[in-house]
Amino acid sequence: MLRRLRSLFIAIPLTGALAGAALSAPAQAGPAADAAIGVSVSASVRTAASYWTTERMLNAKPVPVPELDTATNAKLSQRAVPQGRAGKVDGAAGSMREQGPAQQLADPGASAATWSSTSSPPGATSGKVFFVGADGGNYVCSGSTVNSGGKNLVFTAGHCVSNGSGTWYNSAPWTFVPGYNNGNAPYGSWTARQLWTRPAWHNGANRAEDIGAAVMSTNAGGTRIVDYVGGQGIEWNYPLSQYQFQFGYPSRTPFNGQILKYCTGQSYNDGGHNGINCSMTEGASGGPWLDDFDGTFGWLDSVNSWVFWNSSGVRYKWNGPYFGNNARDFYNAIANL
Repeated sequence: MLRRLRSLFIAIPLTGALAGAALSAPAQAGPAADAAIGVSVSASVRTAASYWTTERMLNAKPVPVPELDTATNAKLSQRAVPQGRAGKVDGAAGSMREQGPAQQLADPGASAATWSSTSSPPGATSGKVFFVGADGGNYVCSGSTVNSGGKNLVFTAGHCVSNGSGTWYNSAPWTFVPGYNNGNAPYGSWTARQLWTRPAWHNGANRAEDIGAAVMSTNAGGTRIVDYVGGQGIEWNYPLSQYQFQFGYPSRTPFNGQILKYCTGQSYNDGGHNGINCSMTEGASGGPWLDDFDGTFGWLDSVNSWVFWNSSGVRYKWNGPYFGNNARDFYNAIANL
């Protein structure tokens, strides 16, 4: 059960042109014409589930992130503040049968610890993402289911669905494995039917807009992913400094990407960016930052976007996009898909 409720933002159902916005182009109607840009994953690609063999999953690498240019970096300093009324959508439990007790809540700080339980959220709502990049290589990210009217959303980083230069990662099955643990898929593998991000990420690699989402196909039984494993909540326009639980599947040494890890700490304004101290490495990209987390559910407040390291190569800090009006408009554009 959720520990505490805040003022609920009422998401307006999509109607008319926004609900039917053409994929591969920004939405052309509604409160924000540049809310989201998306692409379909062809049926022939979606049904090629055999592509992701155990060997390919084990050998997939963290996706490279485009370099941050000086002009974009300067713009980011203007984005990490509330831009409107704070709002949120609550999480939802799924119907899957719990396999054991939820993990006892701990506070590891910046030293990434193991979240070993996959029996309930967030172990069941967090997962590993597999896709083929623009260069034909096999890559991994992290992600989380998020509750919505359509019950089909997985949120991740924009650079886990698009290369930031106009190319989508839809040439092979974009696959999400909730609860991934040492090669096991306790809730199955789910394939995306649509990929979405912000236009400023897809066409310009603007890291202030490094937000991505996938609309998942139902499983073989016709069940929607959030109805099955549950979905975290989401919030926007809250103060930047929040106590976060940050999750992901770090793959670069000293981690191996085979089990869910997490850090905890206060997020902060990192030169205009949303920052948090954490030792997770690449592969954790797209993993959720959960505000007001009660051990099961919280509210998605950002996603892992890019990581920093010291002169010894030790990763020590992550940045993520601030969820303001951009996240609100993005969510509302895709919530009922």
